[in-house]
Amino acid sequence: MLARLPRPLAVLFALAFAAALVWCFAAPRQAIVSGPVGGYTDVQLYSDIVARMDGGEGYYAAATAQQRAHEYPTRPFVTVRLPTLYWLASELGWQNLDFAKTALLLLNGLIWPFALPGRLSWFERVAAGVAIVIGGLADASPAITSMTETWTGLLIGLAAAAATWRRDQWWLPVLLMAAALAFRELTLGFVLVAALLAYLDGQRRQLFAWLGLIAVFALALVFHAQAVAAHALPSDLASPGWSAGMGLRGLLQALVGTSLLQHIDRGPALAIALLPVLGWLALEWRGGALILLTLGGYAAGIALFPRPDNFYWGFLLLPLWFAGIALVPRALWQLGGAISRR
Repeated sequence: MLARLPRPLAVLFALAFAAALVWCFAAPRQAIVSGPVGGYTDVQLYSDIVARMDGGEGYYAAATAQQRAHEYPTRPFVTVRLPTLYWLASELGWQNLDFAKTALLLLNGLIWPFALPGRLSWFERVAAGVAIVIGGLADASPAITSMTETWTGLLIGLAAAAATWRRDQWWLPVLLMAAALAFRELTLGFVLVAALLAYLDGQRRQLFAWLGLIAVFALALVFHAQAVAAHALPSDLASPGWSAGMGLRGLLQALVGTSLLQHIDRGPALAIALLPVLGWLALEWRGGALILLTLGGYAAGIALFPRPDNFYWGFLLLPLWFAGIALVPRALWQLGGAISRR
């Protein structure tokens, strides 16, 4: 895409991106909040819910009681997670889910070198696969297996790879997204993008499959809302809403806070988290539309609509986000060509 920019726009983009990189080293620090009260974290919350389920309590009774006990909101109903992951944890155990999550990460790293669109070299493709695994290593941590966002990010990555690599086998990303929707409603963003592109491409069967998935999920969400309402109390807390609007700082801090970048100095960490933006823009629109719209849409959502403690939304972009680092040299070459072209 960058190669097609007119010279004035290419110069403007280069200056803006350079300014953003400089800002990464000067941006004011903002604390990341992981739990509402007394250091009690979301990870502890979901682990305790499953422990209550193992003791014979139903999911909705356990979830609402545990969230109420630690001053987590239960209104609106989406503040209570969909039960799928916690049913699986109760039946299979956390350790088996740890293995499954690590396998999904490695599968992302193996498939994406083949799935990347365009005339990319094999060096770029292999580098992208390595960047996916390294960038998503935090996903493999057993400490966060109870976070639904880690699972949805991994499944979104696989679905995008399947849709880009095997475009004739459109049913595979539909199945993967059905599984992702069962974990978290935020997956709906990818489904809407895929449905839009199927409509624009005139793929009627694929479009109907995505619309059918949306309809089934909407029905499931109604049952979920009713189940939460059946266990709610008038005194339950309500969420303060999702309108923090932290912009680029919120996006980059979410990516740093959910990756290994959290272990290095803050300035370089923010800059590295920003670099994939440049890399992904090296893709041509025709082959990379699904990737660009998916990553761009979720990045915008994280920048505009989270609460201050929703940094874990960064997992929705992982591990795919960091594959863009492998495309940075190509992007710089394209940008330099656009600027030098008369």
